[in-house]
Amino acid sequence: MIIYNETSSNFLDHVYDNKIGYVLQQNVLSKMNKVVSSSELRSWENSLPQMAKVLREADLQKDTHVLLEYKLPSSEKRIDFLVTGQDEKGNKNAVIIELKQWQKSKVAEGDGIVRTFLGGRERETVHPAYQAASYKRYLQNFNESLYSSSSIQLHSCAYLHNYIAARNEEPLLDERYKDYINDSPLYFQFDDRELAQKIGQCVAQGNGREIAETIENGKIRPSKKLVETVSSLIEGNEEFILLDEQKVAYEKVISKYNEFKNQTDQKHVILIKGGPGTGKSVIGLNLMSYMLKNRAYVEYITPNQAFREVLRKKLIGTSGRMEVRDLFKGSASYVDAPENYFDVLICDEAHRLKEHGHMKKKIEGENQATQIIRSSKISVFFIDDFQQISRKDIGSLELLKKEAERFGAEAHIVELESQYRCAGSGNYIAWLESIFNENDHSISLEGDFEFKVVSNPHELKEEIVDKRGGRLLAGYAWDWTKNTKGAELPTDVVIEEHNFALPWNDPNRIDWAIHPDCASQIGCIHTVQGLEMNYVGVIIGKDLGYDEETKSLIVRRDEFKDKGAKPAKPKKGQPDSLENLVRNTYKTLMTRGMKGCYVYCSDKELEKYIRERSK
Repeated sequence: MIIYNETSSNFLDHVYDNKIGYVLQQNVLSKMNKVVSSSELRSWENSLPQMAKVLREADLQKDTHVLLEYKLPSSEKRIDFLVTGQDEKGNKNAVIIELKQWQKSKVAEGDGIVRTFLGGRERETVHPAYQAASYKRYLQNFNESLYSSSSIQLHSCAYLHNYIAARNEEPLLDERYKDYINDSPLYFQFDDRELAQKIGQCVAQGNGREIAETIENGKIRPSKKLVETVSSLIEGNEEFILLDEQKVAYEKVISKYNEFKNQTDQKHVILIKGGPGTGKSVIGLNLMSYMLKNRAYVEYITPNQAFREVLRKKLIGTSGRMEVRDLFKGSASYVDAPENYFDVLICDEAHRLKEHGHMKKKIEGENQATQIIRSSKISVFFIDDFQQISRKDIGSLELLKKEAERFGAEAHIVELESQYRCAGSGNYIAWLESIFNENDHSISLEGDFEFKVVSNPHELKEEIVDKRGGRLLAGYAWDWTKNTKGAELPTDVVIEEHNFALPWNDPNRIDWAIHPDCASQIGCIHTVQGLEMNYVGVIIGKDLGYDEETKSLIVRRDEFKDKGAKPAKPKKGQPDSLENLVRNTYKTLMTRGMKGCYVYCSDKELEKYIRERSK
């Protein structure tokens, strides 16, 4: 969707008549039924006059076209400024210009990452050249009119019209960003003439209407190049080989997709149930590869941002293939998607679906499951009801079945039981369930999985982090102090009797689980759900204990510190839903390890209980 598509002469008139903000406001209201915020209006009124000066300097033909606020298909991202036309040789061109009002920045860790002042504080964000390049590659990989024909050439750059570049050691020009800048050049405050020259060389001869319409009306479908890239990453990789029940679940989805494609218009919802470590993500990634090869419009959904980032990196590695990242989306991405817009949507960790996304509009009668099923002809959900760890988690087998019925979709249930995590030890999983569900004390701990209870958190760190290169995890039994302006992380997880204190995981590092600088940080449930590591050390806080008299686990409501996840206190005589959330949290944390899990208990009676049960 393009909010504004006008000739360059009309654009200049709108700017010089001080109407550009009003025109955009009206277009957003009519095309998207949305009211523009005051901050967005200010952004337009600050940046677009700067581009008007550049276009006037470029001396363009009147029928060069300007496109503003082009919403990338199936994305919340919008291209700020796009200008289309022909060059002197008659070649068709489109230039993407990412506009920034930044005034200074800093080099930051991570590929294509910088620090700058955004939203009232200093934050990490992507480098402007990376952003412009990624938008260009997104269009080249998903807009059929651009990848099926080489007649339109895409160019990209970034214009920081308030930014005066430092004469020496400008952070944005650091060597680490060289490849992105070579692809998408940066233009600073006094580079307006150079930018005008660049635009003029590409589009000054006009005839931009047809090019603009081709881009706006192009069919959205993954390119052959993208399909081949994903296939090469998955095929031949032993980590993604399907075994037994995984193959059965995979083929169930394939059969329903082929049935839909060849015979009927019947919507299908496939619900794949499986506990921790049953290989749900392996099935999902193989399905994505198959669907891409069959020219299906498919996306992979994960509600957990940290899991999404690690999944991307596991698949992409260090190849720098930005185009693959765009196949992975958050669960709040489908609020405005039309019915049956996608061929297939694959939702991993579906138990973490919410009523609506953070900072997203809430539509009456809809939740994230509604939006996914509505938007897709075939919807695949991987789900484990016993991994709901917040009052906001609504994803359940029953809810998904009801949503399928609501849209007249056929629901199919496939169950996974074989264990591929925890050293393949189904016994460990069964033993854990007997611990937390208190339903079968006859199950003893056996097998190759390495489990141990320790009495000191320092020993836990030494055994898991220092010796085995694993990660420490903890239940949400400690407050999380908000870290401001890049200060050192507060040491919130404190166990005073052992003089032990470490910080929660850095919220700015969504790749915390695999980043070497984060080894001495403690992961919370919201960071690690869906992830796996070779070894984990779990700190069980005082929110979970054991009552020796009643021989049962106890949940201490006052010790649970996650305000966003905490359900309201139940009425007298009613069960407390926090009981299951806390148990599910620790069971989930204790199944993140591939080879082993060590545990420290703040409650000594609980330590004694688990130690005795593990003998």
